[in-house]
Amino acid sequence: MNLLGMFARQPVAGQTKTRLAASIGDEATVALYSGFVEDLLQRCPGIADSFVAAVIPATRDSELWFRARLPAESGLVFQPEGDLGEKIDWFFQYAHQLKADRTILIGSDSPDLPSEVIRQAFERLQNCDLVVVPATDGGFVLAGLRTPVSGLFSDVCWSSGRTLLDVLARSQTIGLRADVLRPWYDIDTVQNLGAFIALQEHRGSEAAACPCTNAAIKQFEGEILAGLSKS
Repeated sequence: MNLLGMFARQPVAGQTKTRLAASIGDEATVALYSGFVEDLLQRCPGIADSFVAAVIPATRDSELWFRARLPAESGLVFQPEGDLGEKIDWFFQYAHQLKADRTILIGSDSPDLPSEVIRQAFERLQNCDLVVVPATDGGFVLAGLRTPVSGLFSDVCWSSGRTLLDVLARSQTIGLRADVLRPWYDIDTVQNLGAFIALQEHRGSEAAACPCTNAAIKQFEGEILAGLSKS
């Protein structure tokens, strides 16, 4: 069984994508991130045999927010306490308990990540232990394993230019066969948002269509254009 998981958080003003919010405001940022999540939840469950959203915070309000947007057949779990590495390790263990043969984990900051890239990652896991899609900022937007590997994501310098380097170095030490696919990008800043808009408007782009995010961009066009002009 192929299992696709996604980490996401309930959008809350002042707690959601603060670097982006500094440029376009909290209201626009919450609407945009809601669009990210909704676009991914509408598209990604159809890519794999099973789909699970692992979310924060662990509250009833958060659960209701995601349940209202998740397809009925999809799973929903709360992320445990701990740093990002511990949470990623936990998720692959959780997927293994669900009898997944190949597990892919993505974030919610790359709503236009091409579906074909995710499918390719599942295919590559037939011949390797670890597959990653680098992020243009030095991290990664996708990681996949055939079986969980304890400590693979430990001692990683998160949110830095060396994040992926740390993971790949750790995988080499452990003796994993790793495969690195072509890079994609997270939307963390207004500059990233400018790239997203350009790819959505360019018909030749391989970027996935994101109707919910595009609707939010149209709704807050003034704030976004002002933020892009100042960047």
